[in-house]
Amino acid sequence: MLAPQLTPFPLAGSAPIILQFPTEASHPVGSLRHMTTQLLQEAAQVIPNTQLLINVVSKRVRQLGLGHRPMVETTLRMSLTDIALKEIIAGKLTYESLEGSSDGA
Repeated sequence: MLAPQLTPFPLAGSAPIILQFPTEASHPVGSLRHMTTQLLQEAAQVIPNTQLLINVVSKRVRQLGLGHRPMVETTLRMSLTDIALKEIIAGKLTYESLEGSSDGA
């Protein structure tokens, strides 16, 4: 169990040790969401069709999840979605429209 490891056992004759934890995260989740929202807005300028943008990002996230290497510089805290959006913004990730092709029918 983890509980005994988190609360140190006071030694005989010594004062109990009080563990202090920060009350606020050093990197709030809100700032990460803000980053993703900003990247999404910038990527929407490159691929204005929202449905198409979602499909491109989704496919690239799957590829990154399978171990494909990012085509842009990343940080440890970036999500796979952020990486895909940065690739679109940088012009490293594009799409090809297949509207005029037939599927054999």
